Amino acid sequence: MILKQRDIMIDLETLATGPDSVILTIGALRFDPYSNDSSVDVHSMPHFYCRIDPGSFDYPEAEINDETMAWWGRQSPEAQEAAFGEGLERLDIRDALEQLFSFCRPCDRVWANGPAFDIIILETCARRLGKQWPWQFWQARDVRTVFKMVPSLAKRNPSHDALDDCWRQAVDLQYCLRELKVSKMD
Repeated sequence: MILKQRDIMIDLETLATGPDSVILTIGALRFDPYSNDSSVDVHSMPHFYCRIDPGSFDYPEAEINDETMAWWGRQSPEAQEAAFGEGLERLDIRDALEQLFSFCRPCDRVWANGPAFDIIILETCARRLGKQWPWQFWQARDVRTVFKMVPSLAKRNPSHDALDDCWRQAVDLQYCLRELKVSKMD
């Protein structure tokens, strides 16, 4: 089977902002950057989503900081429920990484709204746990930079639901590539 959608959008929700941040949720979405998925339901697209058990970050460098916890207290009830809701299934971070990395194989590019956040946190966590991520450093891409190149892109606030934010970022990237008349990336 040949996968047409070999680009992956990743978004994390975390309990800190550094490379050793404890991850609350992971969203990932396979998409075609040259398509237009603005009217497509994210759940009908190939996707990965999971909530993580913060207690499974059992290495000493794992970070939760007070500023981020206070920030979460100012987010919408929907975002708080998605991240902290009681009774929601949560995976051990080791299992979550295995499943995410399996979902990401194969990939041509892995995108994030700042790979210095999402991608670095995933790679740092994987390194701490002795796991190997399925992309090479040259495959990481930054949607934030592309968004700044297209002044007509409507500014949208993230929902802080990792999968919904993946979809929004993928759709906005598709829009930007159309506006920039990009039809191929190597």
